[in-house]
Amino acid sequence: MNWLVFIIAFIISLSVTPTLIKLVAKKGITARALEKKNGGRDVPLLGGISIFVGFLAPTSLAFLLSRRTLLGSYDLHFLGLIIGSVIILGLGIYDDIRGVKAPVKLIFQTLAAIILLLYGYNLKVITNPFGGQLELGLWGIPLTILWIVGLTNAINLLDGLDGLACGVAGIAGLTLFFSGLDGPPFMTIIVIGLVGACLGFLRYNLYPARNFLGDTGSLLLGFILAAVSIQSSFKTTAGIALVLPLVALLLPISDTLIAFLRRVMKGHNPLRGDLGHLHHRLLSLGYSQKQVVRMFYLLTINLGIIALVMKYAGRNLAFGMLFLIGLMLYIFLKIIEDFRFSIKGRAPGKKNE
Repeated sequence: MNWLVFIIAFIISLSVTPTLIKLVAKKGITARALEKKNGGRDVPLLGGISIFVGFLAPTSLAFLLSRRTLLGSYDLHFLGLIIGSVIILGLGIYDDIRGVKAPVKLIFQTLAAIILLLYGYNLKVITNPFGGQLELGLWGIPLTILWIVGLTNAINLLDGLDGLACGVAGIAGLTLFFSGLDGPPFMTIIVIGLVGACLGFLRYNLYPARNFLGDTGSLLLGFILAAVSIQSSFKTTAGIALVLPLVALLLPISDTLIAFLRRVMKGHNPLRGDLGHLHHRLLSLGYSQKQVVRMFYLLTINLGIIALVMKYAGRNLAFGMLFLIGLMLYIFLKIIEDFRFSIKGRAPGKKNE
């Protein structure tokens, strides 16, 4: 069932995207591509619609055919996810066409997160990877909302290069799929459908992109991944479930946190975008879009492998793996920072004389 959902999602997304590109281009709903030559080019937006259609059709069919058997009693969970996704999709479409201010975005994202809460997505009890369970009580409500809104925006902020956000989300989703094979089929059906839709869309989103995700797609990807990771954190039987979604999605999460703290420390609006994200820094070092995206793909694959090793290797190795993850990210960011300063002819922490 899982791989059938994947294939159908892939085919639908791949087939719908060319038609969407033509329709959106006629309407003039485009964005300027980030290119050094020829001053850039206009690329159609609203690519998230293709992903949503590709995701919704096979997962809905699987749910209807397997109701009360394969998927169990997850009627409300699925319904809540679809309602929340429609809100996020609508928000993204309006933002791509007319533009939406950051506070308004947060209001609608919070509304979608509350809907998930009402339909059973609540971190009341989550498994501690090193033994026992962590009782969140009422703290589970704000933490659930924070996780959903935070990850939704993390994927959105990652969407700065052709194929970057869609590819990273697909790789992270595949990690969550393999991690959830010992859990309820509901989660694996949802996430493999999303992965299939992402892969189909990537045909038109890789550099040079013919279609952009836009906020329509990047917000939707983050929202669905957040919902799936909540399910995996307290429904799976594995003890590493609390940490695994964090590791799989560590790249967009860490990039967002660093960007947020950087803006706050500089006295800037933390919700306003800038060109200080990691992928922007790599571009400034002279790497091409293709090279930067491949770096992110490789790093996400490595994090996914580490997450799965942590899941199946047990608690003892978990400590060591967590340490290696932190060390790997620190070294990677440190190399980038030092090299960025060195090509400017000055050492870190010193001002030009």
